[in-house]
This record gives sequence, structure tokens and C-alpha cells, in this order.
Amino acid sequence: MSQQHYFYVSDSNNPHHTLAVEEYILAHITPGDVVLYLYTHSDSVIIGKNQNAWGECRYEKLKRDGGRLARRISGGGAVFHDMGNLNFSFIADKKRYDLHRQLKVMLDAAKMFGVNAEFSGRNDILAEGRKFSGNAFCVRKNGAFHHGTILINSDMGKLSEYLAVPKDKIESKGIASVRSRVVNLAELNPEITPSKMTEALKKSFTEEYGQPQDYPFTQAARDEISAIEKRNASWEWIFGESPKFNITIKTRFPWGGVELLLSTKDGKVTDAKLYSDAMDADFIAEIAPALPGCPFRSTDLAERLRALPKTEDQEKIIHDLAGYIEQQGY
Repeated sequence: MSQQHYFYVSDSNNPHHTLAVEEYILAHITPGDVVLYLYTHSDSVIIGKNQNAWGECRYEKLKRDGGRLARRISGGGAVFHDMGNLNFSFIADKKRYDLHRQLKVMLDAAKMFGVNAEFSGRNDILAEGRKFSGNAFCVRKNGAFHHGTILINSDMGKLSEYLAVPKDKIESKGIASVRSRVVNLAELNPEITPSKMTEALKKSFTEEYGQPQDYPFTQAARDEISAIEKRNASWEWIFGESPKFNITIKTRFPWGGVELLLSTKDGKVTDAKLYSDAMDADFIAEIAPALPGCPFRSTDLAERLRALPKTEDQEKIIHDLAGYIEQQGY
């Protein structure tokens, strides 16, 4: 298997375009490929695949101030991006996807500026106990990506203005506010800028994987990216349908928060929608479609959930969610 390494820095600051490029590269990854893709955004809120746009973002204020709202295809929570925030995406053939090596590139780049960083939990990179990078993941048939933020000189005030972080999420993490748990790398070393971090990442990527090539975009690629970008900017993709639900089941588990909305008629579920910031975006997306037609009783709903095909890791999600619904005694 030949091994190809690519490094690409986007010249677009529009998240609808940059996320389209990422999705295109993932869809067309070939055996042996590893791509490090970097991009920055003008003021934007990026929400996870299964999140409720209205619940995560103060959209009207963001729009009024000239910002953009975008939905990515990975799981996890909402983030704010501005020009002081560098974003990265490692996109790789499944056989070459290696989170340890990818994180090493990140940590080595930070170390070039005297910042000793560490990976924490499932998706955060910390420096001096505070988060400067949140990560999310997406797996497809042939490839996978690991992407995230690098806070360098981001406007923390805007982060607080545009993100509507649920109170239960803040309390569950034992923190006073969003601002208290994040740090700009420029606070730790004023020499760090997005352009200098870009060069550092290219250097550490080259040291870890070898000299990279420029990513080859054909006209067909540009056409496909344009189509994905159009979808990304659409109301349907960002906000989705808004049917009238008459039952709301909302709670938070260690693996993420859930808001399950159900429509019922004649004692049966007729429609369902599940919002969540859980990392396993694809599995979360499979839960709601399994519920229409189910009698609206806690035991029946829990039984329907437990019948879903699932991996060992996904078993925990179903165990917690089904157990919680049973406790409600519908």
C-alpha cells in the first residue's frame, strides 16, 4: 500500500465551504492517505451533527452581527470560531488513522512555543489545566477524521455572547462559566499567532509522517464541494424540520446531553427527534427513527431502544437512555 501525505490550508473563511472541503476529502480518501487540513473562520458558531441549532446558538444575534451558523457531520458540542482560532482536521484512510500520532503532531507543535499540552478525556487538549482545543470525530466506510479547534487569540467575550450553553451542562462539569475553562495560547506565549501555528503544525506533521504534498483538487472535486457547500448553507441542513412535538424528555448523562422530542397520537409515537452533543453522531442519529409506531409506554419505548443493533461502546448509551425513560413511568 502506497502512503501519501497531504497538507492543505484553505483560503476561505466561510464554514459552509471549509466543512464541505473536509467532507469531500473524507469521501474520497484512498488507501494509504493521511491529510492535515487547516482553516480559519470569520465569526461563526459550529454545531454538532445532532444538536438543536436554536438551543445551542443565539442565532439572531449572531446573524445580526454578520456571523454564520454551520452544522458539521461529526458529533460533540457547539463551538465559536473567529479569526483568532485555527482549526485542524486529520483525515485518513481507516488503516492509517492513528489518534496517538495525530495528537503527537498537535502536542509537538505546541511544544515548539514552550507550551506543554496534554490530551484530556475524550476530546480536549489542555495547557496548564485549561482547554485550548476541543476535538470531534467522524468515521465512514473507508476513512475517518479527527478535527478540532486551536484557540490562539480568540475573542472570549463573543464566545460567551453567541453560545447558549445549557445550565445543566455547566453544572455537570462543575464549572462556573464557559470562559473559565478555556485559554488562548497567546496568553501563554504572545509569540503564537495562527500563521506561526500553521507553520509549526506543518513542521511537526512533516517530522511525524514525512514531506507532504499539496492536495490535488480537480474541477470535478470543486463541483462536488460546491454542491456540499450549498447544502451546508441551507435552512434544512442547519435547522431541519420543526414538527410540533407534544412530549419532551430531556436529561444529561456522562457521555452527553439528550433532548428527545416525541409526537403521539392514539397512544403511539408518530414522530421523534433526538438532539444530543454525544460524540457518536452516527449512532445517535439512528435512535429517533426507530421509535415511530411504538406504543407510548416507558417499557415499550425502552424495549424498542434496547433492540437497536449496537456496539459495546454504544451499549452504554442505550442502557442509560432506556433506563431513564423507564424511570419516568409513562
